[in-house]
This record gives sequence, C-alpha cells and structure tokens, in this order.
Amino acid sequence: MSFPAHWDDGTDPSTPTHQIHWYDDRTAIVRQSLRTNFEGPFLYLLLGTDRALLLDTGTGHAPLRGLIEELAGDRELVVAHTHGHSDHVGGDEEFDAVVGRSPEDVSAYFGIDWPEGRGTIDLGERSVDVVPIPGHQGADIALYDRATRLLFTGDSLYPGRLYVKDWAAYRTSVRRLADFVAAGNPVDWILGAHIEMTSEPGRDYEMGADRHRGEHVLQLRPAVLTELAEVLAAAGDEPVRIVRDDFVVYPV
Repeated sequence: MSFPAHWDDGTDPSTPTHQIHWYDDRTAIVRQSLRTNFEGPFLYLLLGTDRALLLDTGTGHAPLRGLIEELAGDRELVVAHTHGHSDHVGGDEEFDAVVGRSPEDVSAYFGIDWPEGRGTIDLGERSVDVVPIPGHQGADIALYDRATRLLFTGDSLYPGRLYVKDWAAYRTSVRRLADFVAAGNPVDWILGAHIEMTSEPGRDYEMGADRHRGEHVLQLRPAVLTELAEVLAAAGDEPVRIVRDDFVVYPV
C-alpha cells in the first residue's frame, strides 16, 4: 500500500490525461491532469469480487469510460459521486448508469436515512460505508473502505480550500464524521478530491492555477479530521475563514 512520490502537477505537456496509481491491487487512484482542467480532480476506483465502484467522473474534459472499463475488467460498474459539483460529474454522460446527484437519489441508492444515518455498498468481499456530510454542496458523502481503512472525503476535506456553502450543516457533518471514526472505524489515510495546498504549511495556490509546483501530498492523517472538527467547534455559529497547515476553511 503506497502513494506515488509525485503526482502530475501540470508542468509536463507530455503526460497522459489521467495518472493512475494502484494503492493496492484493488484500489486505483486516478488523477485527471491539470493540463486538461485546472481542477485536477482525483477519482477513485474500488474493486470487489463482483462490482467496481467509481467515485466521481471528473470535469468531462478528458475521455474516461475506456480507461475505467479497462481497470474494472468484467465487474459490474457502479458510478457514484462524492458530491454533485460539475468538476466531479462532468464525465457522467459517458456511462450508462450513474447514481443520481441529489440527497434523495443518494439516500435511496445507498439506503441512508439522510443525513443522520449511514448506508453501505457491498462490492463482493469488500464493504464500503457511506456517511452523509452535507455542507459543501448538499448531497456530499464520505465513504469508508473497511478493507484498506481509507476514508474518501471529496471536497469536504482535502489539502486545499474547503468551500463551505452551509456553515451549520458543515460543522455538524464534520463532527458526525469524526464521531464515526472515533466509534471504532479506524482510518489510515484520508483521501480528498483535489490538491490546492503547496508543501509550505498554510499556503495555497492561486485560484485557477493549472501548474502546481511543490504540491502538498494528497493523503492526510486522521488527526487532520480531528483538527478540522475542533477548529469548527471553536469558531462558533458564524462563518469564518480559517487557515491551517493542511487546509483552508473558506465560507462562500
């Protein structure tokens, strides 16, 4: 189980449209190149014995289906989203069946009592928990893979600007997710959907930057989730911008 020493940072025009890294033999991390779109989103493909789960489809600026089908093999493919913003659903039209983008669609598919409950998806000898975390977009979810102890947090927690649309919901969601981890769901790494921080603590790239020299690493320790929950609790009910070493809370 490993991470690459270097992600495609947009500086090499010869790189492919998607960089693929196998965390283990059943977990692929896919980064859409910053050359294709400045968002440079990360997608995740989780393979079970029966089904494969693709989290997000990127911005739509680079063909995706052929690549994912090659990686997934003959497994049934489930396409879902960490949330419904355009840079994570842009490739949806390439796929035949995609989980909807509303809280109602997400809760119906995963069997969730939204937002306090949680659901699961069985991929075949691999179960993934689904935890609602609205606040960034509205249909946001985190996914916990019991096999690898990876926690996928979309745009709700990653090394970058954490845009908060609904402050109250976001604070509650982050607390709920931290409580979920503390309740006996150990996390080795948190994996979000972007990198917007530099390797210099507390410093982010300019908005729209499509070259990321000296990036922060993608993976975050679980202590960063605890830190986020604590700073949000201390901030109180009024939205406020918070700059920390690994993220920037950014109310919008």
